[in-house]
Amino acid sequence: MPVEVTPEPEGLKLEFEANRQPALFWPAPQLHPHAYRKADLTVLRFGQEPVLALEVVSPTFAEHIRQAYPAAVFHRNALPAAKPNRSALYLLLLLLIGGLLACYFFVLPALADWAVRQLPPEAEVKLGQQLYAQTVDPNDVDTARTKEVNRFLQELRVVTQYPLQVTVVNQETVNAFALPGGQLVVYTGLLNRLESPEELAALLGHEFAHSQHRHTLRALARSLSTYLLVSLLFNDISGLAALLLENADQLDSLQYSRSLEEEADEQGFLLLKANRLAPQGMQRLFQRLQEAVPAGAEPPALLSTHPLTADRLAHLQELMKRHPYQPAPAPALQQIWARLDTATQ
Repeated sequence: MPVEVTPEPEGLKLEFEANRQPALFWPAPQLHPHAYRKADLTVLRFGQEPVLALEVVSPTFAEHIRQAYPAAVFHRNALPAAKPNRSALYLLLLLLIGGLLACYFFVLPALADWAVRQLPPEAEVKLGQQLYAQTVDPNDVDTARTKEVNRFLQELRVVTQYPLQVTVVNQETVNAFALPGGQLVVYTGLLNRLESPEELAALLGHEFAHSQHRHTLRALARSLSTYLLVSLLFNDISGLAALLLENADQLDSLQYSRSLEEEADEQGFLLLKANRLAPQGMQRLFQRLQEAVPAGAEPPALLSTHPLTADRLAHLQELMKRHPYQPAPAPALQQIWARLDTATQ
């Protein structure tokens, strides 16, 4: 409230405008010990709870009361006016930014992973079918080799909760990828480079693991976690499908985490073991992919989004030591491979 301040011999008289309430008198010796001053601003405090504060903006007031009450403590202990605590503000800002980054990089991906695990398998199958229609042009499908590769997959002892389906796409891209719900896509650019049934089994096992363990959906969820999470949490399958369809072009270059890739490699190796196929097939698969990289060129997506080949080979050697087995002939797979190899030539 605005007041008129009159310095009197024993202290300050404070009168309110229009006599809105009785005048106050603050004896100078009873003013709080520390006045606050900044430029023309002087702040004085008086009394117990509730403490009253007087703010005076005047170029002469501080000097006037110093001369009027030379024995008073308040003007001898005057402090600069309090400044904003910028360091605390900066710390708060850094904590806020750090919290947002932690939420984006850790909390949201973890929640997206959890939400993916809540999605029923039948909903994932339906979603995979929609994504398949979006990403695969029927005119590019190599029907003959698609039929043979699916026969090959049926001969492998694969345990899955999804109806597995492989599609061979007639493109020179050296790549393969998995869609949610058991849909696997292999490009002829990669299939043409394989030279043994063990290599094809390793490839199918790796991509099957991505689908079986929901790696594809989890990677997409992490990439699109902010928007995708809402759809998954509310079980909005139509909204989820719409969002993923808009981003279907990411599927063939999807980046998985290192742990997901190692899990897929391990599942591919275990599939070779279950069928008693030589584990060197996986080793040669990695080498074929590496050979597809011209000097100085970008690696194919299947390599660029995966761990380095040397690391994968080392992981394979570790798996072979942990899970030793004796390979055996697989006549049925050899026959199917022979038909595939003939078609490739």
